[in-house]
Amino acid sequence: MKSLRKIITRSILLTAAIALLLVAINMAFTTNWMFKYSGSQPLKYAIADISDGLSSVDGTYTLNAAATTMMEEQYAWAMLISRDGQVIWDKNLPGDIPRHYTLTDVASFSRWYLNDYPVSVWEHPDGLLVLGDPKNSIWKYNITSTEDTIAHVPGLMTGFLILNVLSALVLALFLGLWLYHKLKPLYNGITALPKKEPLSLPTGGVTGEVSRILNETSVILSQQEQQLAHRDQARTEWIAGVSHDIRTPLSMVMGYASELESNPSLPATEQNQARIIRQQSQRIKSLISDLNLASKLEYHAQPMELARVSPAALIRGVAVDFINDGLPEPYSLSVDVPEEANGPILLCDQALIRRALTNLIDNSIRHNPRGCAIKLSVTKSTDGLVLKVSDNGKGYPPELIKNSGGLDESPLLGNHGLGLIIVRRIMKIHGGNIVFENLPQQGCATSLLFST
Repeated sequence: MKSLRKIITRSILLTAAIALLLVAINMAFTTNWMFKYSGSQPLKYAIADISDGLSSVDGTYTLNAAATTMMEEQYAWAMLISRDGQVIWDKNLPGDIPRHYTLTDVASFSRWYLNDYPVSVWEHPDGLLVLGDPKNSIWKYNITSTEDTIAHVPGLMTGFLILNVLSALVLALFLGLWLYHKLKPLYNGITALPKKEPLSLPTGGVTGEVSRILNETSVILSQQEQQLAHRDQARTEWIAGVSHDIRTPLSMVMGYASELESNPSLPATEQNQARIIRQQSQRIKSLISDLNLASKLEYHAQPMELARVSPAALIRGVAVDFINDGLPEPYSLSVDVPEEANGPILLCDQALIRRALTNLIDNSIRHNPRGCAIKLSVTKSTDGLVLKVSDNGKGYPPELIKNSGGLDESPLLGNHGLGLIIVRRIMKIHGGNIVFENLPQQGCATSLLFST
């Protein structure tokens, strides 16, 4: 649910940011629009300049070149009204503009419109200068307000901005809650898939298509899980059945071979052949046992008998068993337990850990036929304990070291049989790790890492 909350929180913040950005864009657009279109209105100093450029010589009025240019750029027509109301000068004057005005007429158009022509006026030494624009070109109306209203404009603008911000946040929160309501079933469904739980999500609304796909995926995964379970069960039962069926005749072969091996009436050559039969039969029996154990460990069918064990005593016991069973002469086995490693206690299945250490020692013996020095050690690490089996033999192949941490167990199988796979699976059910490495000087080491 934390991931879903994070998604919803980010969606709310993103929506709020978008809404606030839209508010800012609208305000910027409005301000730009006001400046752009209000900027096209004639400026007072331009009207004054035009007025200054209009002069009279012997009763004849003339507009100089500069004033004419300014007038033609900004206005459509112009006229000068004398103090008695007569038009005494004009330029481009439309035909529907009167030539005589009363004081009332001047008062009515001086700031707004004259016969629907937007006009601007300026005081001239000889009267009133009137400058006009084409009809429907400028909007000029009076907006009247009290001083109190104008004084409250900053506060009103601030309140308007705050209202916009709050509206944006409320909208973002609403959208976030709506999104949360729609995505929560999807989130629950997705998190339920790895747990192999059946899904039945509602298929209506905007997320209906995704819900339908998740429901179908759940059904497919459930079917696949059942098929895999049936296959694994069949394989486990087949391995157990074959192992059981082989065990009885194999025991008979080993028994007869042992009798022939110890029969003094047989020639030495035949006794040796019987010994080889017994040894190879014993090897087959061990392989069957390994196959059963590997299968049980893979499907967590091997019962765990956890006990508090001294790792120092454990490795010493494994070494004693090998030495008492008659370790061949080309090989040597030593134990290295520092003083600080005698105290810690390890919670584990002692029989399985002994099996792992035994497999590693057997692996060193099998792959170094000319002999090697094998060492068992236990050390304390920052996270727990490390049981290590090392030798000075030819080492591991590079592909085994490179791929030993992945899911593919085929590099472990190779010519090492099931021994290393069993070691890895034993460590897995103990929640530990296994590290294969080649030593810099010579040989290899396998570390069993336990967290305490």
